[in-house]
Amino acid sequence: MSAATLAPTVNDHISEEAVAILLVDDDPKNLTALESILECPEHRLTKARTASEALMALMNQNFAAIVLDVQMPEMSGIDLARLIKQRKKTQHIPILFLTAHYRENEDVVQGYDVGAVDYLTKPVHPAVLRSKVGVFVDLFRKTRALAEVNRAMEMEIVERKTAEERFRVVVEAAPSAMLVFTSDGVLDLVNSQAERLFGRSREEMLITARIHDLVDASALPLMGDTPSGSPVEMVVRDKAGRLIPVEASFTTIHSLENGRWLASFVDITERKRAEESLRRANSELEAKNIALEKQAEERNLRLKAESAQAEAEAANAAKDRFLAMLSHELRTPLSPVLHAVTLLNECPDTSADMHDLLQTIRRNVLLESRLIDDLLDLARVRNGKLQLDLQPTDAHQLMSHALEICRPEITAHQLKIETHLNAGGSRLQADPARIQQIFWNLINNSIKHTPPGGTITIDTANDKTGETVKIRVTDAGAGIEKEKLSRIFDAFEQGAHEASKGLGLGLAISKALAEFHGGSISAHSEGLGKGASFVVTLPVAKGAGVVDVPQTGDSGTRTKRLRLLVVDDHHDTVITLRALLVRRGYEVRSAESVSDALEAAQGFSFDVLVTDIGLPDGSGVSLFERLRETPAHNAIRGVAVSGFGMDEDIARSKTAGFAEHLTKPIDFSLLERCLAKMSREEPSLQS
Repeated sequence: MSAATLAPTVNDHISEEAVAILLVDDDPKNLTALESILECPEHRLTKARTASEALMALMNQNFAAIVLDVQMPEMSGIDLARLIKQRKKTQHIPILFLTAHYRENEDVVQGYDVGAVDYLTKPVHPAVLRSKVGVFVDLFRKTRALAEVNRAMEMEIVERKTAEERFRVVVEAAPSAMLVFTSDGVLDLVNSQAERLFGRSREEMLITARIHDLVDASALPLMGDTPSGSPVEMVVRDKAGRLIPVEASFTTIHSLENGRWLASFVDITERKRAEESLRRANSELEAKNIALEKQAEERNLRLKAESAQAEAEAANAAKDRFLAMLSHELRTPLSPVLHAVTLLNECPDTSADMHDLLQTIRRNVLLESRLIDDLLDLARVRNGKLQLDLQPTDAHQLMSHALEICRPEITAHQLKIETHLNAGGSRLQADPARIQQIFWNLINNSIKHTPPGGTITIDTANDKTGETVKIRVTDAGAGIEKEKLSRIFDAFEQGAHEASKGLGLGLAISKALAEFHGGSISAHSEGLGKGASFVVTLPVAKGAGVVDVPQTGDSGTRTKRLRLLVVDDHHDTVITLRALLVRRGYEVRSAESVSDALEAAQGFSFDVLVTDIGLPDGSGVSLFERLRETPAHNAIRGVAVSGFGMDEDIARSKTAGFAEHLTKPIDFSLLERCLAKMSREEPSLQS
């Protein structure tokens, strides 16, 4: 054991009345830190690194408080505290536990059970530690002062057995409540502080009260003992029965006749209240820490979810961009094929067999375009971006148009179509193109799975309330396996046993379109080889009037003197489209870039700009805007052409001022109708 370790800290400014404080920690750094916090003239600090050193120090000095580390090498702080509290000389010394880890409630309770007054976590807050130690230093001074008074009183009694009156004066002057009582509990002397503490007058206590009326008998020392005067905590009762926490000491007075007991009581209500407040504050702080940790965890989970959501949205956006680009690249080469087929079909020397072959080419080009549209529609449905152009329309007329579109395939397969349009209410508030798409998908599906010479039946009916119309398409074809009926409307699902007819997207898209209109679609089949029927249910529009759906054929009169500037960076598209337009009597100039188009526009007073949106040196939108800024072309109209056919692409073209947005491959008859419509709407474009 190092003598230097047990020596008090050297400080020239330490007061002669400095109070001793024992610092116990096995880490020299911690001792130094504690020393720096508590060092002041009123404190005499003694440091110990082991339990043995601490016990040796306690034998040599009387300390006001012990700051004790829980984790000790040879003996834990808990065990050391238990030894300290077992010794009468040291059992009253307040112990403040320090630990590097705030442990479970069991450890805290154990610390308080062995006599700890507080339990602090390292690193300790300097102000908190100084405040707590200060309380016990002040209490020590008071206790020491009281002990000195007691000793002085005892010396006076021993020296002057007849000086009892002087003893009474000392008792009365004491700062704490004091009582003198006989061995049988009769009160013999009461000071004014005792009157205030117990709420009774001096006369009342001396005449009627006994010590057992004021203090619990179990807390009183045995009269045969010789107590050391060390203070103990207990409770006393005032006249109203209120329990008051006190720090009491009992001393025998041998100098008085027959011997007496001196009881001293210091009211520690405020100290207890402060300790309880401290415990409550610690409990609230712990609860707040738990709440903050929970909030932080919830916030982290929320942030992770929002990152995950952003990544999913980014992935969907990337997929949409890929599908749009794929669509553009697949559509662009199809336009010149369709234009070339139209040119060859119109040649007078084209044979009948050649006409049939050209129609085969045309059908397959349009089929590939339909497959591309299905992929884009599927992406729209899954991303919730499908938009409907709702307007008054008629289900029967839309079914007729769908049959006309499918007529070449029906004829080629030698199929018979039976229609029973019995629904009295067929008016819809719907998107005509999308409803016609549903009907086309169902008819086309029946065509694919019905053997040559077979029959497809189409019938309609209203429900009993007249609020819905049911459209049924029935075939006697390959049928659907019962186990596949539940997933026939899943994307890429093939209903029949033949898995090579299409991508399996038409029915999935039809289901989504029907539900977007507030309707439904269902499938029925008795099994393979027994045919299938599909029923579409749609809500009937309220209000009078069945409106005509625009026909798919050519409408309006062409204006042969209409002048056009055609711009497309795909050379084959420019050549074939220009040939078709010239054959129709249009005056046409063409270009394959923005710069070529601006040059071609010089000195050419044209009426309509037909331009691809994506050009090698700019965009069709910027070309359209630049041309309209010039006085010579400020009245031109525009037709946008693009392989990008998503809803947002069409919306951007409309916003830029284009009258129409046509998606490649362009059906030439559709372009003709657009040009004829513009010539009718704008008299300035007429000859």
